[in-house]
Amino acid sequence: MNGTVSEKALSLLPVTSAQLTAVPGLAETVRTIGADRGIDYLADTEVAALLYRHRELLRRMNSRGAWGGLLFAPGAVGAWFLIDSTDWGDFDAVVDGILLTPVAVLLSLSVYLLARAFHCRHVWVRGGTRDRVNGYLHVLSAAGIPYRALPAWLKPTSGKRWR
Repeated sequence: MNGTVSEKALSLLPVTSAQLTAVPGLAETVRTIGADRGIDYLADTEVAALLYRHRELLRRMNSRGAWGGLLFAPGAVGAWFLIDSTDWGDFDAVVDGILLTPVAVLLSLSVYLLARAFHCRHVWVRGGTRDRVNGYLHVLSAAGIPYRALPAWLKPTSGKRWR
């Protein structure tokens, strides 16, 4: 996001920096948390871009993983059926192609989608997005924002207790 953030991304902010700085003593805590993670949590555009990237990575990861898993199941069943019940010496090349093509398409598409889902997860973890979002959750916790007030895509998935 080339220094500009869309209105859609800015609408993802649960609280603005003005609301955070209005709480006495919170600005220093926010700066300390941000310094540990290399981000200024008091810059609305930077946090909005982070939250937008986080939400998009989660969306891609979940949708591609779900579709990959859904396509893998019938592909695996079809492959198991063909391997278990077909005598390959009795068919010619055309029949083999007709039987194998749908199974091969399902399996290859599912493997591709699952690989893309794992790539999105890799970017989410190794790119630092997850750690920065966890830092933002610490900021929101320090500000007194209750867990139930967060949107589902922002709630922590680590299993740790938060407010």
